[in-house]
Amino acid sequence: MQNIEKSYDEVPYNSKVFKCSMPENSALAAIIFGLKTPKIENARVLELACSMGGNIIPFALNHPNASVVGVDLSSKQIAKAKEIIKKLELKNIKFEVKNIKDIDKSFGEFDYIIAHGVYSWVSDDIKDAILRIFSECLSENGVAYLSYNCYPGWKGKEILRDITLFRNEGKEISADESILNFKDTLKYLKNNATGMVKNVVDNNFDNIINKPRDYLIHEYMEGFNQPNYLYEVVRDAKNKGLEYLCEANFKNDIFLPINDSLKDALEKECGKNRVKIQQFIDFITNRTFRRTLFVKDNFAKNMSSEANLKFETIDELFLSGKFSYDFAKQSYKNLENNMFMPRGMGELLESLNEIYPSNLKIGDFMSDFKKVHDKEEISAMYKNIGYSIFANLIEANLCKMKFLAPNLEKPKIKDSHIKLLEFLKEDENTIGFFIPKYDNIGLNKEIDYEILPKFNGKNSKNDLVKELINFEKNGKFHFVIEEKIVKNEKKIEQMAEKYINDKINMLSVYGLLV
Repeated sequence: MQNIEKSYDEVPYNSKVFKCSMPENSALAAIIFGLKTPKIENARVLELACSMGGNIIPFALNHPNASVVGVDLSSKQIAKAKEIIKKLELKNIKFEVKNIKDIDKSFGEFDYIIAHGVYSWVSDDIKDAILRIFSECLSENGVAYLSYNCYPGWKGKEILRDITLFRNEGKEISADESILNFKDTLKYLKNNATGMVKNVVDNNFDNIINKPRDYLIHEYMEGFNQPNYLYEVVRDAKNKGLEYLCEANFKNDIFLPINDSLKDALEKECGKNRVKIQQFIDFITNRTFRRTLFVKDNFAKNMSSEANLKFETIDELFLSGKFSYDFAKQSYKNLENNMFMPRGMGELLESLNEIYPSNLKIGDFMSDFKKVHDKEEISAMYKNIGYSIFANLIEANLCKMKFLAPNLEKPKIKDSHIKLLEFLKEDENTIGFFIPKYDNIGLNKEIDYEILPKFNGKNSKNDLVKELINFEKNGKFHFVIEEKIVKNEKKIEQMAEKYINDKINMLSVYGLLV
């Protein structure tokens, strides 16, 4: 354990939010399979191996009445997490330095437990402890989230890891030297390897070579990276009194990525055993990573064998999205994911456009819809909504999210995110710059740390453009076109104006302006 702590202190992951691991997603997945979990607004949430808190701080900020706890073995990362929540003035979240093996039911009961990016990177006894914590500390109707590298996809990638570990064996080299060696090895193999190794390198080279430093170190050069087959993880969880709910991306359980004839063959082979079906699909698709949800076995007795949303259940959900009508396709397209929506949903989608990025309770919309439509049209709308949720065509939530219409002429960023910007300016390699909908957005470090705090509700668009031009004149950054610094003053003014307008629009869409 000391080696693990030392490794993650030396090369910490940039701690970011993972939307699929959030309690909102776990609760939605449970509802789809017929289970009702504790309310999100006042949920008790635990994250194991939380790093600097980048995954659960956004949740705590969204839900001030929730109670959130993060634990990690790294004292340095926990200290940084405490600094961040102090800066953000969050009172509903706490962080503790804790060995996972030392946690038992006396630590407390939680409605949602998250273990992202830890299971595959620890020894078997700690894997066992993670599942034991799920069993002992999860509330009776709670959901636990577990991510892990999986076979068979990692069988090939393990060859690259084995070569790397072999090359570094017995050498005392820095993390940066290890990465240089790894990339050098990859390039050599790409040009010279044959057979299966050549196939592995060709299939993974472009993806791996551009991965960030922290990912490469912990995936390919750590002492521990032990993937599992899905059936192994489910078997071990079952031994702890847990049952498989579905994947966090529940679309994969509902719409199998195989043709109908293969689906029929698998159902004949596996019956209604969803785990067996999913395991065969992993073999077929060469899957490398899973995000699996578990519930307690008693709670699972109420679970549906397949996805199902009753109309009255749909009424309790909230939807959001931004849509445009494609005249050529005669269909609406979700601008967030570029997916086309089922026809017949136009009235709902236009209603969502009017309040975006806020969400709308389906029951409220359907109450008005039912007044002017017949039973067949009402049923079709419910079915289209259900399909769109199952297929991840539209964002669904169990919680109301309301964003006030901002003053775009004098934009003001939320106080919490101004404070986050101030923190990241001084210590950027900590957590991601997140938005209320649990996505990470990239910042232009040369510009944004300076200009975004000026979005304080006092400066107009023109004021902000002038500020940006002054930053450029003072040499804090330069506008660049085709790798050449822009020197024409009129062009600089045009680019500054465009940058500010684009930034205002982006922040408004992300719900960061008030």
